[in-house]
Amino acid sequence: MVLVYIHGANATPKSWNYIRARVGDGILISYNSSLGFKHNLEHMKSQLIDVENLQFISHSLGGIYALHLADHFSNRVKCGISLSTPYGGVNIPIIARYYLYWHKLFHDIVPTAWPITNVKKIELRWPWTNIVSVSGSMPWSIEPNDGVVSIDSQRFRSDMELIDLEVNHYEVVLSDQAVEIIKTRL
Repeated sequence: MVLVYIHGANATPKSWNYIRARVGDGILISYNSSLGFKHNLEHMKSQLIDVENLQFISHSLGGIYALHLADHFSNRVKCGISLSTPYGGVNIPIIARYYLYWHKLFHDIVPTAWPITNVKKIELRWPWTNIVSVSGSMPWSIEPNDGVVSIDSQRFRSDMELIDLEVNHYEVVLSDQAVEIIKTRL
C-alpha cells in the first residue's frame, strides 16, 4: 500500500509532519493554488501514473484533489481519508473572487466551480472517511464553521463516513484522535 498525502490550499507538505511521523511515510504531493485546479490535477496525475494500491490522506482542498485522483485511478485505489474537506464548496469566495479576480483559488472553490461540481458527481467505489472539524469560527461567516470552511460543506457527502472532531481547521493535522482514525481506516 502506498500512502499519498495531499495538503490543503496555501499549505505545504510540511503540514503532514505530525501525522506522517505516526502513520508512515508515503508520497507527498505539493501544488500551488495560484496555478489553478486543473493545472495542478494534471501534474498530480503524472506523479501517480505508475503507482498501485493508493491510499489517500488529504486535508481541506487536498481532499477535493484526492477524490478527483481516486476517480481517475479508480482501479488502483484502496481507500481515502480526508480531513476538513469542503466537498460542498466554500461560499465566502463567491464575492471575494470579484475583488481578487486574479487568484484562481477563489474561482476553484466556490460551490459552482468545476472542481466542486465534478467532485459532487464522483461515485465512491472505495471506503472513504472525512474527518469533520467542528470547532473554531470565522467572524465573516454566519454558517457554523471550523475557522475556514463550513461544517455543512464538510458534511456534504453523505455517502462517505463522516466523523466529527472537536478541533479547528488547522488543529486537525495535529490531532492524536485524527491519527488514530487514520490508522484504523488504512
